[in-house]
Amino acid sequence: MRVVICGAGTAGCVAAARLSEDEGTEVTLLEVGPHYRPGQWPVELTHSHRIIKETHDWGYLARAGASPRIVHVPRGRVVGGSSVTNGAIALRGHPEHYDEWDALVDGWGWESWLPWFRAVEADRDFGDAPWHGADGPIPVGRYPRPEWSELQERFAEAALAAGHGWVDDHNAPGALGIGPIPLNMVGGVRQTPADRYLDPALARPNLTLRAGVTVDRVVLEGGVARAVEVVGPRGPERLPADAVIMALGTYATPAALLRSGVGPRGELGRHGIPVAAEVEAVGRGMQDHPKVSYRFELPLDAPPWPSPWYQCLLTGAHEVGGERRVYQVMPYSGTVEGGQRYTDLNVQVADARSRRGAIRLQGRDPALQPVIEMGWFLDPSDRAAAVAAGRRLMEVARTRPLSDVLTPWPGLDDPDQVLRTVETFHHPVGSCRMGRPDDPGAAVDADGRVRATEGLWIFDASVIARVPSANTHLAVIALAERLSAAFRGVPPPV
Repeated sequence: MRVVICGAGTAGCVAAARLSEDEGTEVTLLEVGPHYRPGQWPVELTHSHRIIKETHDWGYLARAGASPRIVHVPRGRVVGGSSVTNGAIALRGHPEHYDEWDALVDGWGWESWLPWFRAVEADRDFGDAPWHGADGPIPVGRYPRPEWSELQERFAEAALAAGHGWVDDHNAPGALGIGPIPLNMVGGVRQTPADRYLDPALARPNLTLRAGVTVDRVVLEGGVARAVEVVGPRGPERLPADAVIMALGTYATPAALLRSGVGPRGELGRHGIPVAAEVEAVGRGMQDHPKVSYRFELPLDAPPWPSPWYQCLLTGAHEVGGERRVYQVMPYSGTVEGGQRYTDLNVQVADARSRRGAIRLQGRDPALQPVIEMGWFLDPSDRAAAVAAGRRLMEVARTRPLSDVLTPWPGLDDPDQVLRTVETFHHPVGSCRMGRPDDPGAAVDADGRVRATEGLWIFDASVIARVPSANTHLAVIALAERLSAAFRGVPPPV
């Protein structure tokens, strides 16, 4: 069986490693970005305490929704994808939001997820807890509090003084409060699916990685996926396949499907693309966590690179409009720009409700970026939740000992702060979400099969039916493990 996996990001690396465990499966993994073997990583990619935007990034721009801003939405352009350029935060989110996923797809509630999360991680602090794993491929750890920078410690003390509780483990089910942030790092060096899954698997003769290759489209004949057309150093090529797995990510997977003629008839017709499979949900229904920044002047010295920018996290929940809403605050330890010392305290609307984001095409050329509509705050309840979370952040910022070192920039109490500063927290999902057969908003089934097609799957974050209330990295690894097992007919872990 010939399997072509499009995209060697988080999901693609996991899928390639798992599917190539079957000796009778010939796996080809495609990626446009470079591949760095162990010991060859550029230094800015090894230390992961902030989003890497300067290098190895697609440079995508997006419309911000209710805000008129055009914003940069970082995505990694490298083998390993955004797992190589993100902040290495290893959070799961709250169980109730996975149960909301189960309301859209039978069998996908929290209890079904927990064995996969345990199988993925090697938690160095809580590996013996029943909700954690100790022997998985992804190490997870936390900075001990005595190692925290001064701003991180002041933030934690102020949060406690403002009435928030202490939490040792932010991945404990339902954890709320201030405590150390879990990270997929060892000794300050990121640990990703590229080096933990893919690199060991590349020794197998049935796995081939082709870097420097742009995926143009999937070739379908009578709705059946037969090949993938790519552009690379050898020019245009057609790679025959018995199965095609899309893992290009929430922005690029729907764009590639649209170029392949899989999607809404109207969108395909705008570009003169023949309809290979009419799937109205492709490119629609995207969710993301909006981030709102509150900037303060700071007299403290910024920690030198590559010191961590963040070591603690505040997760809170409050009632907004009669609903319980979860938010997170991540304090950056500080930076210097133009001679100005400052810090950003960032609020994440962790259980964003809006489903109005969308991905469309600029044109048929795969070199063109997709048109990205984030949909932030088009749902009034999301904007209200962001404003309320900002008030909670300001309560902490005005509490000693944090208030002793912060001078707020003007306008932070203005409700329009959420529209002025909104950006992505880098967790886009759901642009080809899964659902039941009778769900018109679903593009794939519970195993990742694309509707109205044969031999075509999606394994990446674009299929996530409900954004978790946290960073999505661990969820995407667990998702790719789960869908790979379903593809192979392997039972779930105990």
